[in-house]
Parts: sequence; C-alpha cells; structure tokens
Amino acid sequence: MNTLNIFIALAGIIFLIYANGLNTPLQSDDERHIYGTPQITNVDHYTNLSNIGYRHINGLSFALNYQWGQDNPFGYHLFNILIHIGTTFLVFFIAQLTIAKGTSWGEDAALKIALITALLFGLHPIQTETVTYISGRPGGLAGLFYFLSLLLFILASLKGSRVLRFAFYPLSLIIFFMAVLSKESAITLPAIIILYDLCFMQGQKWPPFRSRLGFYFCYPALAGAAFFLSPNVFSVIQGFFKKIHLTLGLVQLDLLKHPLKLFLFPVNLTFEYDFPTQVSWVSLLVSIAIILLCVFLAFKKFYIKSSVLTFCVLWFPLTIAPTNSFMPRTHLFSERNMYIPSFGLCLFFAVLLYLIADKAKKRGMIWGAVLLIFICTAIMVVKRNQVYASPSTLWADTFKKSPNKLSIGKTLSIHYLMEEDYANALTPLKALLQINPHLYDVHQNLGIAYKSLGNFPEAEKHFKEAIRIEPTDPNSHFNLASLYGNLGQFVQASREFDQASALYKTTGKYPPRQFYSDKARAHNQAGIELIQSQKFEEALIQFEKSIRQNSKLLSARFNLAKLLLEFKNDPEKAKTHLQAGLALNPTPEQIQTLRDLLKQIEIKN
Repeated sequence: MNTLNIFIALAGIIFLIYANGLNTPLQSDDERHIYGTPQITNVDHYTNLSNIGYRHINGLSFALNYQWGQDNPFGYHLFNILIHIGTTFLVFFIAQLTIAKGTSWGEDAALKIALITALLFGLHPIQTETVTYISGRPGGLAGLFYFLSLLLFILASLKGSRVLRFAFYPLSLIIFFMAVLSKESAITLPAIIILYDLCFMQGQKWPPFRSRLGFYFCYPALAGAAFFLSPNVFSVIQGFFKKIHLTLGLVQLDLLKHPLKLFLFPVNLTFEYDFPTQVSWVSLLVSIAIILLCVFLAFKKFYIKSSVLTFCVLWFPLTIAPTNSFMPRTHLFSERNMYIPSFGLCLFFAVLLYLIADKAKKRGMIWGAVLLIFICTAIMVVKRNQVYASPSTLWADTFKKSPNKLSIGKTLSIHYLMEEDYANALTPLKALLQINPHLYDVHQNLGIAYKSLGNFPEAEKHFKEAIRIEPTDPNSHFNLASLYGNLGQFVQASREFDQASALYKTTGKYPPRQFYSDKARAHNQAGIELIQSQKFEEALIQFEKSIRQNSKLLSARFNLAKLLLEFKNDPEKAKTHLQAGLALNPTPEQIQTLRDLLKQIEIKN
C-alpha cells in the first residue's frame, strides 16, 4: 500500500468527519483566548524571543489566526483540524518505525499496525474536545510537536543515520522545547524517550546506547539553561511544590479508570465532568488492583513476548501524570488531556487487533469488525461535533450528563438568557434550586426569565427572594425596580432604583449601561403618579431626582417646571427648566408647548 495514498485517505477522512465543526461558534474559554489577550493583534510580540512566556507557541498560533481572519471561528477550527491531521501522520510514522525496527514482525505487520493506530487516534471521539473546541488547541499543538520530536529522535537513532543524527538530535530538542511552550504537560517527553530506548533500541538495527548519551545529557543542560535564563523559575517551582495535594493524588489515582473506560466505550462524553473530590476507598482499591495488574502484565508477561505492549502500558500513566496527579486543577479530568496519552492505548489495541487477526482462521471477519469500529467512531465524532453548534447546545449536553454540578447549570441558564430562550432557561434554574434553594443569583435569573415570559408574579417572588438571601446585591434591586416599572408601579420602582444606586456605590460594582436612564424615567413617572395622588412635595423630589440622573430628559424638565409654577409658584425656577428644555432639540409641538408656558410666566410677571 502506497504511503502517500494512506496519507491522502487519512487527511480526507479526518477532514470530512470534523467538517461539521468548522462553523461552530466560540465556546467557553475561546473568547478569553481571543478577546482577553492583548498581544493577539501583534504577531511580532511572539516572534521576539525575549518575550517567551507561558504557552508561547500556542499564543503565536492564535495571533496568526487573528491576523488571517480576525475573530472568525472558521480559521481557528480549520487550524485545529490541520494540527490533528498532521499529528495523525506522525502517529502513523512512529508506529510503523517502531514495529518495523523495534520488533521482528516485519514490514507488513508494521504497515497494518501503524494504519490501525493512526485510524484509532485520528477517528476516536475523545479527541473532539482537542480538535473542535478552539481552546483545546494547546493539547493538540503540544501533541504535534511532542510526536515530531519523538519521531526525529527515532530517525536520528537508527543505525546508519550518522549524517542525519547531527541534524535530527538538535532539531528534536528544539521541537521538544516548542511542545513545552505549547502546553507544559509535554515535559514528560524525556521520560518517554528513555522508555522507548529501553523497549526498542536493541539488536542489530540500532547503534549502541553510548551513541545516544550525548543526546540524553542535553536535557539536563536545557533545564540548567532554563534556570539560568529565567530567574523566577525557582519561585515558580516552589509554588508548584506548595500546591501538591496528596489526597488529590489518591482521587486522581481512582479516576484513572474513567479515561480508560472512555477510550474503550466513548459514550456519554461531556465537556465538564462531575467527579467526587473525596476518596472512595473501595473504588480506589479497585483502581490500585487494576494498576498492579497492568504493571504485572507489562513487566512479567508482555515484556517477555513483546516490549511493544510494555511500552504502551507505561506510556499512558507517564503522559497523563502532569494533568492528573497531585496538582490542583479546575476540573479533575478533561477529555482534551487525553490527546497525547491516547497514543499508547491506540498502539496497544492496534497490536492486539493485529495479533488476533493474524492468528484467526477467518481473518476477513476480524478486519470487517475493525472496519465497523472505525465507521462507528467516525459517526460518533460527527455527532459529537453537533453538540458544539451553539453555547447552549454544548452546555445543555453537559448539564444532561452532569446535572448536579452547580457551575454547569448556571452556565447553561446564562447562555439561554443571553440567547433570549427564556422558556428553556427555566429548566436548569429550577433544577439548581432543587439542589440548593439559597442561591440568590439563580433566583435573580429565574426572575429575569419569568419577567421576559410575562409571568410577573413569579418574577416578583424570585427577585424578592434574591434580595432576602443577599440584600446587598444591587442587581436584584435593579431587576425588581425594572419589574415594577413594567407593572406601572413607579413609586415602588423609584425606591428600588435608589437602593440599587446606593448599593452600586458601596459595593464598587458598575451598574448596567441603561441603569441611569431607566432610573431617570422611573423617577419622572413616579412624580406623575404622586401628582395624581395629590402628593406634590414628593412628586417634586422625584422630578428633581430624575433630572439629576438625566439632565437631558425633556419630559422631566417640563413636569418639574409645571409643578414649580402650579404648586410652588416659583416662576424663575420654572423658567430655568423650560429654557433648558428648549436646548434639548424638542419636536415642533414640544417647542410650542414650552414657549406657551414661558409666555404665561412673562404675562404673570
């Protein structure tokens, strides 16, 4: 089978199954990466080596995307897909070289195992979070450089590659550095290279170990250079050590079953998982038993027959350790952290499938079953991409699978409110109150949803409950004030606006853009309402408040002027407000009304 044809087929299949994700919108952290990074508009910042910092290569990729297509998601998605296609090619090459040069199975076995490995890696649904989710790029980019660095090391280490060695070893180190600058979890590569050396680089096809010693010494040299060039690195490392949480390590040890289960049965994939943060000792003991069994098989059974399986078994825990071990994380597990670790599992099952098919009498049935697996995984990728169609569909799917996690329900309800899908917003909001009825922000959002749906009694109930739970929150008072305004209860609205205004000042929070204009209108309408109740002094106060909030509100100027004339008999003040009203570009009819009042004042004087 021609390698070029394989690459074309792989690229075409991967592109087709991810094509329905090309036009999906920005999700979750995507906006932070694009709008929250000032340097994204300046590619030169990233090409200047003196500016090298956290996930620098990832930042450069976003800056290039921004230069090519601004904030259009299409370009970012296309870039991610191309990264995944490139990484899949590298996986194919590594698997083929490993089997061809590290075992005695022959070229035919190497090609078949490499193809199965690449298809498993490229078509597995667990990769969608790295590929379709724009902010999953750090893992994909790190994977691309990680596998490229490993491939260059393998090529440089082959017997008879003396000329290439001088170019590929340094290049491998540079690419490794780029992988770490894409995502720091790539730091495991030196350990993987040593593991690869121990498992495969023996026999006639490889030069002796001493020929690679110089390369291995480069890693501590790089570490020393990093210490020397980065004075703050010691404090950073010290900070990492302070964050180590031994109990969390036990929780993560227990969770290792879950990514393995997802790889074997990729159903119920979700954007955010809800795992217990407490250690379950029974479950932990089961996890430890599974790990010990794997270690036993790796060293006592597999290594004797084939070091390939040992390599695969050890690859997974080594590569997943940086993201799932003793360090605190926002989420205990994310599917995007499986990108590099999944290679070991892909190669492991590719070898098993090949060995089973090789010994089976009806090989056609085995290969047919393998083909069916790939068709199923491809369909699952397409379906998983559909979940990313909008923020609400993504979080609705997440909430369905993790219904007891408050942050997920809140995020979903906020997206529904932003999309003005108030009817659907009610479901997660009510579910959240079933979990915890004392969430003032949930009551507030329920009030907003009910208000928008025209259910004012329910809206008022939830706004008041939000105020009862958290009386110092200005937004709850503002929302209640707006509701009273809709109900025509302007005196009550003005009181709530006053409370909201005072709380915005004391809490240091910024009110919404429309707050002051709404407040001015509410005071003006409250003044009219009070005049109808013969409460002229209070009405006067309301009109004055309205003008203080919005000096350009013509109706408040006119109402105050009339009240000053009729109730206070103060023509001078009334004249001031009428003249100010004429300067506000009123309509011809309004101009005539204002001038008539001014004439009345002149006649009286």
